[in-house]
Amino acid sequence: MTKTRLLRRFTLALAIVAAPLAATACKPYSVVQQSGPPSALKGVTSMTVGFDWSKVTVLDKASEAEYLAEKTDEEKADFAKIKQETDAAILEGMRDRGVNVAPAPAEGAPDLVIAYIHVTTGIYTPVYSVPSKIEARFSWQKDGKVSDIIDTKAMVGASLTTPSDHQRMEMAGRNIGKAAAKFVSDSQGK
Repeated sequence: MTKTRLLRRFTLALAIVAAPLAATACKPYSVVQQSGPPSALKGVTSMTVGFDWSKVTVLDKASEAEYLAEKTDEEKADFAKIKQETDAAILEGMRDRGVNVAPAPAEGAPDLVIAYIHVTTGIYTPVYSVPSKIEARFSWQKDGKVSDIIDTKAMVGASLTTPSDHQRMEMAGRNIGKAAAKFVSDSQGK
């Protein structure tokens, strides 16, 4: 066997092995649990969403309470506003990709629970910057049971064009919302 022929066979074998990996590497989410076939999300056109901040770690703190313990009242209010803006941005990101979502009413179980895992709001100064980061778990429910779960994350760098932590967290929220909408679309075979 010539070297050229051997190289061709090796390249073909490598391409066959790499193709499935390349397909999964492009997804903006990682699947933890998936229903089906057929998917429990098949045919779903709208859903209610609940947000869970109860187990989030913030920056290098083990909990939101630990993070807020060191903050002033003004900083606490600012963080509460960032949380509301981030929740709204996730919904907008999902809507941008064609998923009809609305906040869940106080009574009743939501169709989707978004549990925040980690948040870093970030900081921008001309000398030192920290990007904004969000890690979240999306859990869809059908008939009172969890059917599908994905983990997703987003990071937006702090720079002269993105100096505000509110701006960066909104951008990161939209990105994870779009990732979740992609999962819904993929599950429906679209």
